[in-house]
Amino acid sequence: MPGRVRGATVLVASVGGVDSLPSVPPRVRYAPRTRTLTTFEVTVNGAALSYTDSGAGRPLLCLHGGMGIDGASLRVPGILGLATQGVRVVIPDQRGHGRSTRQSDVEYSHEVWASDANVLARVLGFSTLALLGHSYGGFIALEYAVRWPDSLTHLVLVGTSAGPVSATSVRVASASALRERFRSAWPHFFVGSDKHWPLFDALQFSPEPYNAAFTRELPAYDLRDRVATLAVPALLVVGSADHYRSDMEWLAERMPRAELWIVDDAGHLPFIERANDFTSKVGAFLNRRYE
Repeated sequence: MPGRVRGATVLVASVGGVDSLPSVPPRVRYAPRTRTLTTFEVTVNGAALSYTDSGAGRPLLCLHGGMGIDGASLRVPGILGLATQGVRVVIPDQRGHGRSTRQSDVEYSHEVWASDANVLARVLGFSTLALLGHSYGGFIALEYAVRWPDSLTHLVLVGTSAGPVSATSVRVASASALRERFRSAWPHFFVGSDKHWPLFDALQFSPEPYNAAFTRELPAYDLRDRVATLAVPALLVVGSADHYRSDMEWLAERMPRAELWIVDDAGHLPFIERANDFTSKVGAFLNRRYE
Protein backbone atom coordinates (compact mmCIF):
# COMPACT_ATOMS: atom_id res chain seq x y z
CA MET A 1 0.00 0.00 0.00
CA PRO A 2 1.27 3.51 -0.66
CA GLY A 3 2.49 5.72 2.13
CA ARG A 4 4.56 8.83 2.69
CA VAL A 5 8.09 9.24 3.97
CA ARG A 6 9.63 12.70 4.13
CA GLY A 7 7.16 13.85 1.50
CA ALA A 8 8.24 11.11 -0.93
CA THR A 9 6.16 8.23 -2.22
CA VAL A 10 6.84 4.96 -0.44
CA LEU A 11 5.94 1.59 -1.90
CA VAL A 12 5.55 -1.17 0.66
CA ALA A 13 5.84 -4.87 -0.17
CA SER A 14 6.39 -7.95 1.93
CA VAL A 15 8.23 -11.20 1.51
CA GLY A 16 7.23 -14.37 3.26
CA GLY A 17 10.36 -16.26 2.24
CA VAL A 18 13.02 -16.45 -0.43
CA ASP A 19 10.64 -18.26 -2.80
CA SER A 20 7.86 -15.72 -2.33
CA LEU A 21 9.17 -12.36 -3.43
CA PRO A 22 7.00 -9.27 -3.90
CA SER A 23 6.71 -7.33 -7.11
CA VAL A 24 9.52 -4.85 -7.62
CA PRO A 25 8.67 -1.19 -7.04
CA PRO A 26 9.48 1.16 -9.91
CA ARG A 27 12.89 2.76 -9.86
CA VAL A 28 13.11 6.35 -8.74
CA ARG A 29 14.37 9.15 -10.92
CA TYR A 30 17.50 10.76 -9.60
CA ALA A 31 17.94 14.46 -10.26
CA PRO A 32 21.68 15.24 -10.01
CA ARG A 33 21.15 18.98 -9.58
CA THR A 34 18.84 18.77 -6.59
CA ARG A 35 19.81 15.28 -5.43
CA THR A 36 16.14 14.63 -4.82
CA LEU A 37 15.62 10.99 -3.98
CA THR A 38 12.46 9.00 -3.48
CA THR A 39 12.46 6.68 -0.49
CA PHE A 40 10.90 3.24 -0.77
CA GLU A 41 10.15 0.63 1.85
CA VAL A 42 10.06 -3.14 1.49
CA THR A 43 9.69 -5.85 4.12
CA VAL A 44 12.43 -8.47 4.21
CA ASN A 45 13.00 -11.06 6.90
CA GLY A 46 10.16 -9.52 8.87
CA ALA A 47 11.64 -6.01 8.94
CA ALA A 48 10.73 -2.93 6.93
CA LEU A 49 13.80 -1.62 5.14
CA SER A 50 13.85 1.94 3.85
CA TYR A 51 16.02 2.55 0.79
CA THR A 52 16.71 4.94 -2.06
CA ASP A 53 17.04 3.74 -5.65
CA SER A 54 18.53 5.92 -8.38
CA GLY A 55 19.89 5.52 -11.88
CA ALA A 56 19.75 2.62 -14.29
CA GLY A 57 22.19 -0.08 -15.33
CA ARG A 58 24.38 -2.42 -13.33
CA PRO A 59 22.85 -2.77 -9.83
CA LEU A 60 24.99 -1.62 -6.94
CA LEU A 61 23.84 -2.23 -3.37
CA CYS A 62 25.60 0.10 -0.90
CA LEU A 63 25.93 -0.75 2.80
CA HIS A 64 26.56 2.13 5.16
CA GLY A 65 28.89 2.04 8.11
CA GLY A 66 28.35 2.94 11.71
CA MET A 67 26.81 0.91 13.04
CA GLY A 68 24.48 3.41 14.62
CA ILE A 69 24.26 5.92 11.77
CA ASP A 70 21.92 5.68 8.79
CA GLY A 71 22.39 5.54 5.03
CA ALA A 72 22.56 9.33 4.74
CA SER A 73 26.31 8.90 5.16
CA LEU A 74 26.36 7.38 1.65
CA ARG A 75 23.74 9.58 0.00
CA VAL A 76 26.40 12.04 -1.09
CA PRO A 77 27.54 13.17 -4.56
CA GLY A 78 30.57 10.86 -4.74
CA ILE A 79 28.33 7.79 -4.51
CA LEU A 80 25.06 9.08 -5.93
CA GLY A 81 27.03 10.33 -8.92
CA LEU A 82 27.48 6.70 -9.95
CA ALA A 83 23.87 6.92 -11.15
CA THR A 84 25.22 8.95 -14.08
CA GLN A 85 27.77 6.22 -14.88
CA GLY A 86 25.39 3.49 -15.97
CA VAL A 87 24.94 2.20 -12.42
CA ARG A 88 21.71 1.69 -10.47
CA VAL A 89 22.52 2.83 -6.94
CA VAL A 90 20.49 1.31 -4.09
CA ILE A 91 21.22 2.57 -0.58
CA PRO A 92 19.21 1.04 2.27
CA ASP A 93 19.06 2.10 5.86
CA GLN A 94 20.13 -1.20 7.37
CA ARG A 95 17.84 -2.78 9.95
CA GLY A 96 17.76 -0.60 13.05
CA HIS A 97 18.76 2.59 11.26
CA GLY A 98 16.99 5.58 9.76
CA ARG A 99 13.40 4.76 8.88
CA SER A 100 13.97 1.01 8.79
CA THR A 101 12.60 -1.26 11.51
CA ARG A 102 13.94 -0.54 15.01
CA GLN A 103 14.36 -3.39 17.48
CA SER A 104 16.19 -4.19 20.68
CA ASP A 105 19.90 -4.82 20.33
CA VAL A 106 19.44 -8.58 20.80
CA GLU A 107 17.79 -8.68 17.36
CA TYR A 108 20.84 -7.36 15.49
CA SER A 109 23.75 -9.40 14.18
CA HIS A 110 26.15 -9.60 11.24
CA GLU A 111 24.22 -12.63 10.02
CA VAL A 112 20.91 -10.74 10.08
CA TRP A 113 22.29 -7.64 8.37
CA ALA A 114 23.96 -9.73 5.64
CA SER A 115 20.79 -11.79 5.13
CA ASP A 116 18.71 -8.61 4.87
CA ALA A 117 20.98 -7.36 2.09
CA ASN A 118 20.76 -10.66 0.23
CA VAL A 119 16.96 -10.80 0.39
CA LEU A 120 16.64 -7.12 -0.53
CA ALA A 121 18.70 -7.78 -3.66
CA ARG A 122 16.41 -10.66 -4.58
CA VAL A 123 13.30 -8.58 -3.89
CA LEU A 124 14.59 -5.99 -6.33
CA GLY A 125 15.11 -8.68 -8.95
CA PHE A 126 18.92 -8.71 -8.91
CA SER A 127 20.10 -12.18 -9.93
CA THR A 128 23.63 -10.76 -9.73
CA LEU A 129 24.82 -7.43 -8.41
CA ALA A 130 27.75 -5.32 -7.33
CA LEU A 131 28.16 -4.66 -3.61
CA LEU A 132 29.77 -1.68 -1.87
CA GLY A 133 30.49 -1.53 1.83
CA HIS A 134 32.01 1.36 3.76
CA SER A 135 33.65 0.97 7.17
CA TYR A 136 31.35 -1.25 9.28
CA GLY A 137 29.30 -1.72 6.12
CA GLY A 138 32.43 -3.31 4.68
CA PHE A 139 32.35 -5.90 7.46
CA ILE A 140 28.79 -6.75 6.42
CA ALA A 141 29.74 -6.72 2.73
CA LEU A 142 32.47 -9.27 3.43
CA GLU A 143 30.03 -11.36 5.48
CA TYR A 144 27.73 -11.26 2.43
CA ALA A 145 30.53 -12.10 0.01
CA VAL A 146 31.71 -15.22 1.83
CA ARG A 147 28.10 -16.49 2.03
CA TRP A 148 26.86 -15.69 -1.50
CA PRO A 149 29.95 -15.14 -3.67
CA ASP A 150 28.28 -16.37 -6.85
CA SER A 151 25.72 -13.56 -6.68
CA LEU A 152 28.39 -10.84 -6.94
CA THR A 153 29.84 -9.36 -10.11
CA HIS A 154 31.96 -6.74 -8.33
CA LEU A 155 32.89 -5.90 -4.75
CA VAL A 156 33.87 -2.40 -3.61
CA LEU A 157 35.26 -2.10 -0.09
CA VAL A 158 35.97 1.35 1.33
CA GLY A 159 38.00 1.86 4.49
CA THR A 160 37.28 -1.47 6.16
CA SER A 161 38.80 -4.69 7.47
CA ALA A 162 38.48 -8.47 7.50
CA GLY A 163 39.11 -8.34 11.25
CA PRO A 164 39.90 -8.55 14.01
CA VAL A 165 38.95 -5.00 14.96
CA SER A 166 39.56 -3.44 18.34
CA ALA A 167 36.84 -1.07 19.47
CA THR A 168 35.23 0.30 22.59
CA SER A 169 32.72 -2.00 24.27
CA VAL A 170 30.99 0.76 26.23
CA ARG A 171 27.25 0.85 25.66
CA VAL A 172 25.43 4.09 24.91
CA ALA A 173 22.07 4.83 26.47
CA SER A 174 20.45 7.16 23.96
CA ALA A 175 20.56 8.60 20.45
CA SER A 176 21.80 11.91 21.83
CA ALA A 177 24.67 10.19 23.64
CA LEU A 178 25.61 8.34 20.47
CA ARG A 179 25.47 11.57 18.48
CA GLU A 180 27.97 13.13 20.88
CA ARG A 181 30.25 10.11 20.64
CA PHE A 182 30.28 10.38 16.85
CA ARG A 183 30.63 14.15 17.04
CA SER A 184 33.93 13.79 18.87
CA ALA A 185 35.27 11.38 16.24
CA TRP A 186 33.85 13.11 13.16
CA PRO A 187 36.62 15.70 12.54
CA HIS A 188 39.21 12.91 12.49
CA PHE A 189 37.50 11.28 9.49
CA PHE A 190 38.75 14.06 7.19
CA VAL A 191 42.17 15.30 6.15
CA GLY A 192 41.12 18.73 4.94
CA SER A 193 39.93 21.71 6.91
CA ASP A 194 36.35 21.15 5.75
CA LYS A 195 34.84 18.72 8.25
CA HIS A 196 31.52 18.47 6.39
CA TRP A 197 29.36 19.26 9.42
CA PRO A 198 26.17 19.64 7.34
CA LEU A 199 26.39 15.94 6.54
CA PHE A 200 26.87 15.10 10.21
CA ASP A 201 23.79 17.15 11.05
CA ALA A 202 21.77 15.14 8.50
CA LEU A 203 22.57 11.78 10.11
CA GLN A 204 20.18 9.82 12.31
CA PHE A 205 21.62 7.95 15.28
CA SER A 206 20.46 4.59 16.65
CA PRO A 207 21.97 3.27 19.90
CA GLU A 208 20.55 -0.27 19.72
CA PRO A 209 22.41 -1.45 16.59
CA TYR A 210 25.50 0.41 17.78
CA ASN A 211 25.45 -1.46 21.09
CA ALA A 212 24.89 -4.81 19.38
CA ALA A 213 27.66 -4.18 16.89
CA PHE A 214 30.35 -2.94 19.23
CA THR A 215 29.67 -4.94 22.40
CA ARG A 216 28.74 -8.32 20.91
CA GLU A 217 29.27 -8.70 17.16
CA LEU A 218 32.56 -6.95 16.50
CA PRO A 219 34.60 -8.81 19.16
CA ALA A 220 33.78 -12.06 17.31
CA TYR A 221 34.35 -10.70 13.80
CA ASP A 222 37.26 -12.28 11.93
CA LEU A 223 37.09 -13.34 8.27
CA ARG A 224 40.83 -13.41 7.63
CA ASP A 225 40.81 -17.12 6.83
CA ARG A 226 37.97 -16.71 4.31
CA VAL A 227 39.00 -13.83 2.06
CA ALA A 228 41.55 -15.79 0.04
CA THR A 229 38.67 -17.84 -1.36
CA LEU A 230 36.84 -14.78 -2.74
CA ALA A 231 37.24 -14.81 -6.51
CA VAL A 232 34.98 -11.81 -7.15
CA PRO A 233 36.74 -8.80 -8.74
CA ALA A 234 37.27 -6.31 -5.93
CA LEU A 235 38.23 -2.65 -5.74
CA LEU A 236 39.69 -1.74 -2.35
CA VAL A 237 39.51 1.99 -1.67
CA VAL A 238 41.16 3.65 1.30
CA GLY A 239 42.18 7.19 2.13
CA SER A 240 45.90 7.74 2.54
CA ALA A 241 45.30 8.94 6.11
CA ASP A 242 42.64 6.37 7.04
CA HIS A 243 43.43 4.22 10.08
CA TYR A 244 42.17 1.24 8.05
CA ARG A 245 44.93 1.64 5.46
CA SER A 246 47.03 -1.25 6.77
CA ASP A 247 43.95 -3.51 6.90
CA MET A 248 43.16 -2.68 3.27
CA GLU A 249 46.75 -3.32 2.21
CA TRP A 250 46.54 -6.68 3.96
CA LEU A 251 43.33 -7.50 2.07
CA ALA A 252 44.88 -6.49 -1.24
CA GLU A 253 47.67 -9.00 -0.74
CA ARG A 254 45.29 -11.88 -0.03
CA MET A 255 42.18 -11.39 -2.15
CA PRO A 256 43.03 -13.01 -5.49
CA ARG A 257 41.31 -10.45 -7.75
CA ALA A 258 41.69 -7.29 -5.70
CA GLU A 259 42.91 -3.89 -6.88
CA LEU A 260 44.00 -1.41 -4.21
CA TRP A 261 43.43 2.32 -4.62
CA ILE A 262 45.01 4.50 -1.95
CA VAL A 263 43.34 7.89 -2.27
CA ASP A 264 45.75 10.75 -1.66
CA ASP A 265 44.72 13.56 0.67
CA ALA A 266 41.72 11.69 2.04
CA GLY A 267 40.69 10.16 5.33
CA HIS A 268 37.93 7.73 6.21
CA LEU A 269 35.37 9.09 3.73
CA PRO A 270 37.21 9.39 0.39
CA PHE A 271 33.91 9.50 -1.50
CA ILE A 272 33.36 12.88 0.16
CA GLU A 273 36.83 14.41 0.12
CA ARG A 274 37.62 13.17 -3.40
CA ALA A 275 34.08 12.85 -4.72
CA ASN A 276 34.72 13.31 -8.45
CA ASP A 277 37.71 10.97 -8.46
CA PHE A 278 35.73 8.39 -6.50
CA THR A 279 32.80 8.50 -8.93
CA SER A 280 35.09 8.21 -11.94
CA LYS A 281 37.27 5.39 -10.58
CA VAL A 282 34.47 3.29 -9.09
CA GLY A 283 32.22 3.88 -12.11
CA ALA A 284 34.94 2.63 -14.46
CA PHE A 285 35.50 -0.43 -12.26
CA LEU A 286 31.81 -1.30 -12.11
CA ASN A 287 31.47 -1.02 -15.88
CA ARG A 288 34.44 -3.29 -16.49
CA ARG A 289 33.48 -6.77 -17.61
CA TYR A 290 35.22 -9.75 -16.06
CA GLU A 291 35.21 -13.39 -17.06
